[in-house]
Amino acid sequence: MWRGAIQQVLISEAELHRRIQALGKAITMDYQGKDLIFVAVIRGAMMFSADLARAVDLPLRLDCVALSSYGDSRVSSGQIHIFKDLSETIAGKHVLIIEDIIDTGLTLQYLWNHLMSRHPANLNICVLLDKRAHRRVELPIKYTGFDVPDAFVVGYGLDYQQRYRNLPFIGILHPEVFAKDALQS
Repeated sequence: MWRGAIQQVLISEAELHRRIQALGKAITMDYQGKDLIFVAVIRGAMMFSADLARAVDLPLRLDCVALSSYGDSRVSSGQIHIFKDLSETIAGKHVLIIEDIIDTGLTLQYLWNHLMSRHPANLNICVLLDKRAHRRVELPIKYTGFDVPDAFVVGYGLDYQQRYRNLPFIGILHPEVFAKDALQS
């Protein structure tokens, strides 16, 4: 069974739900009376941004960008590619970037600079997972779901070679999954 590829459940579905509700309450308080736009970084943050948007008790707009520095690898290439840009203007708006995970910080820094050039009223970041082990740049992260260890995590939108996104929890893959894929290459 494909779930057998999971070595350990790091964050359960119930823990995710509780933390997202708490983040939603904090965002609701902080953005009262403001024109808020969620900018989800897809595909990884799709599930998180949808659940978080439902936990925020404010009228908000949703937009998304698609960018990547990983491709099908487990390690960031360091080169960021934008596949889909915003659909609407953010000038003068309060923008909250919704990201699944921050690792080196290079991808988020690139997005931060890209969005700042469009003159939002303010720009903040909300990440579900913060993995500090490989951080190369510091960014002003306003909301963090969970700190995670230096492990390759999947589930709840995060993937390995586009698989495992639909798991309702965050898990760590068995090392054999990577070894098997290396043998098939």
